[in-house]
Amino acid sequence: MASPLSKLIEDFKERLGVPAVGAGLLADGGSLTAAFVGSTSRNGHTAVHEHDRWHIGSCLKSMTAALYARLVERGDASWEMPITELLPDPTNHPGWKAVSIDHVLLHTGGVPPNLDRRQMQRAWTDPAPIRDQRLRIALSTLQRPPTNPGAVRYSNLGYLLVGAAIEHLCGSSFEEALLEHLLLPLDMRSGGWGAPARPLGHPGRLALASVHVGRGRPVDPTDLRADNPPVMSPAGRLHIELADWAKFQLVFLNDGADFLQPATVNRLVSVGSRKNAFAMGWAPGPAGSNVSVGQQGSNTMWVATALLNNDYSRAAMVVCNDGRTRLIPTTGQLAMAILDL
Repeated sequence: MASPLSKLIEDFKERLGVPAVGAGLLADGGSLTAAFVGSTSRNGHTAVHEHDRWHIGSCLKSMTAALYARLVERGDASWEMPITELLPDPTNHPGWKAVSIDHVLLHTGGVPPNLDRRQMQRAWTDPAPIRDQRLRIALSTLQRPPTNPGAVRYSNLGYLLVGAAIEHLCGSSFEEALLEHLLLPLDMRSGGWGAPARPLGHPGRLALASVHVGRGRPVDPTDLRADNPPVMSPAGRLHIELADWAKFQLVFLNDGADFLQPATVNRLVSVGSRKNAFAMGWAPGPAGSNVSVGQQGSNTMWVATALLNNDYSRAAMVVCNDGRTRLIPTTGQLAMAILDL
């Protein structure tokens, strides 16, 4: 007999027409109930399973912030450090001196939202070492004044700056630092970068401005544009097994779980009283809901959602290999239903 979780995601798959979906319900004691339905590609016949790796998009931002938090706890950095101290250069605009790494992580640093079109096109084929690419983009950003610092403005580019700052502190690439200081300590060994080999991601058939609609075809994972360029990894290019992703959620269900201090965990998920606020890779749940904080990610070919309930005793995770815009709110609704199982 199918489990309640399996029934929920099977209904979701059929109703939304996604190629595949995986979901998990995690308890603070560490038990994980997971289910997977569908195929590795639309109209394909190869079933997904528990060891498939799913692209989690901007959900990585919470790991980027947690990585920086680890550096703070070991005494190598502080939350109040100006971004220009972490990325020193004589060409930095003086307006950035009042912008701390804390502001950038909270999307209030005045950093533009994304790379411009020229930077994006260059990044896909840039042969320079990845640390050189990030530093060049970070310093070119800091040459211009911040835009309305203090106001909430979601910024993928801001997390690239954080990645470059982490590289300055660690003396290694962001990818190497995340592996050393977060993935391996949490025994998250399935993590990798860019589009996974399977399941295949599916963009919408049409892109209307920033809205992606229609059931599109699978994308070749070896295609350069099967994901954002590697320079953007700190903002969200990780793929991982669902069970490994759950190990990161446990940090937040267990007051740090001997990986971070409880006060640090509280800082990472706190949004304060700012309007339309974000935490560090997290956002507050809807008013009156069963959700304390959540995170969502999409590279327009995948969608991932993770929600923590109000007393931090449970987490729900949903992943699917379909990037249509409508799946961002609907996976959130599915995750909320899973929390109530």
